[in-house]
This record gives sequence, structure tokens and C-alpha cells, in this order.
Amino acid sequence: MMKVTTYFLEIYNRFFVLFLTWLLNSLVVYAYKEEIVYLLGQHQQNIFPYFISTNLTEIFFVFLKLSFFLGFYFLYPIFLLQLALFLIPALYKYEYLIIRNIFFVSIFLYILTTYFTYEIFLPYCWKFFNSFQLNAEESLVSIHLETRIADYLNFFIETFLLLNIVLHIFLVFILFLYKITLNFIIQYRKIFYLAFFLFATIVTPPDIFSQIIVGFLFLTSFEIFLFSLFLSKEYKKGE
Repeated sequence: MMKVTTYFLEIYNRFFVLFLTWLLNSLVVYAYKEEIVYLLGQHQQNIFPYFISTNLTEIFFVFLKLSFFLGFYFLYPIFLLQLALFLIPALYKYEYLIIRNIFFVSIFLYILTTYFTYEIFLPYCWKFFNSFQLNAEESLVSIHLETRIADYLNFFIETFLLLNIVLHIFLVFILFLYKITLNFIIQYRKIFYLAFFLFATIVTPPDIFSQIIVGFLFLTSFEIFLFSLFLSKEYKKGE
């Protein structure tokens, strides 16, 4: 009974640390909300990002939503750290090595997704959808894009979450492949390629370029995994 109480107390303390970290993250983000909105809209063609608001309370709630989301988003490494510190004392050495490697890969995917989404994916999406504007001098009608700040924030949040979920699903898929024989994977490699590009088509905007980029990222990760799996098996044979 004493051990159970100790475990619950430890869980409570770790959740309190997570809550406190999220709260501090959210407060810091809210303090720099203008700078963050500027960074998020930096890929616009204007010198300063331009958004519109169509509701009296919209801007206030947008800033709150942005603060809460980024507070949770930046909490992820701390969450993994707290989870690892809770699990490690009860693990065998080989289990510890597996968990450690999974956490390292997860953090790498988290950083990679953040960089890819902010530096490549969002600017390209803006450029792609912005290209559908119509000018009265060149066509029969004039259609000018004026993005609502709330709509853009929703698109930003959905994009970040979607790409993170997709890459972590891919990580689980890679772990599943680790249990399958190397010959089986190589034999059906073409089917995996087709599945990667079909999945990339579903999760990307409706243009070929973005589908090829995301599909190529999956394909490259898959080939790196195959090569590392081959080296691992050859090393075990040598032992």
C-alpha cells in the first residue's frame, strides 16, 4: 500500500511540473504574442504581415489560443523527460536502451517537423493558395485574399499537429517493420513505396510538388531504416 501511495504521489508531482511548465510557456508566449504572429506571417509578400478580424472578441481569443497551443507544443520534450524519469527505474537495461532510442528519435522528429513546417511547408502553402488570386486587369473578376487571423491560426495548428502525428505514426510503423524479416521488406519494397506516396497525397495540399516532397521524406527515412536494419543484422551475424 505504501508503494502504491508513493507512485501516485510521484505521478502527481510530475503532472504538477508539467502543468507549471505549460503555464510558464503560455505566459511567455502571450508576452511575445505580437512577435510570434509576425514570425508566423513572415512569408507573406507584405513587409509586415497583414491579417483581418471580423469579430469583436476574435483577436483576444486568437492570442489565448496561440498561447495555449504553443505552451502545449513546447511542453512535449519535458513530457518525454518526465515519462522517462518515471519509467527508467523499473526497466531492465535492454528495455532502457529501447525506450531511450525511441525518445531520441521522437525528439528528432519533433524538431524536424517544427523546422520543416515553419521553414518549408507553411511558406509553400501560402504561396500555392495565394496564387489563385485574380486581378481585374488580367481576368474578368478581381479576387483578393484577406486572411482572417483566426482561420490562419487554425490552419497553423492543424498543420503542426497533423505533421507531428504523421511522423510519429511513421515511427511506430518503422518499429513494426523491425519485427519483420529483412528479406520480406525488400521483396515488397514497391508496395511500401506506393503506400508512402498515397499517404503523402492524403495529408498534403492538392499539388504534386508537396506530395512528392513528403513522399520523398517517407521514402528516404524508409531506406535509411533498411540500411540500419541490414547493418544491425550483419553485426549480429558477425557476433
